[in-house]
Amino acid sequence: MFAFDRDWTVDVNPHPQHEAVPLAWVRHLAHDTDHEVWAIGNQDLKEEADIPGIEALAERYYEEGIGRLGEQNEFGRYEYWPERPDRLRILAEEFPDATECIVVDDIDLSDVEGWSHYYAWDFVPAVERGDLPIDPPSREE
Repeated sequence: MFAFDRDWTVDVNPHPQHEAVPLAWVRHLAHDTDHEVWAIGNQDLKEEADIPGIEALAERYYEEGIGRLGEQNEFGRYEYWPERPDRLRILAEEFPDATECIVVDDIDLSDVEGWSHYYAWDFVPAVERGDLPIDPPSREE
């Protein structure tokens, strides 16, 4: 299972000084493999990569579904929003059969139990070296 942040992580809004994960890689993992792939940071990534995000996770996890998040204000923000480590814990609970959980984020989430954290600038070279068993499309695709 993969969980991706967007800002300073994926190339739609890359870090100004570091390498970012190509959006094509996120889409490939989500649509061309059997991996679960989720947006855990900026929810714009849901539409850009056509992957589920926090609203879908709330719908699955909470007894009251998305209602647990409360009302949205005029800016689209909910009254309640789980913190990033909690989002990862919920994902792990929802997918207990996942053999590996990888989060790619510019925020250090290495202390979240059961998850392997990568910064984008570490994830991309690890994939290109073959350290992670995924075969993404070339950057030109």
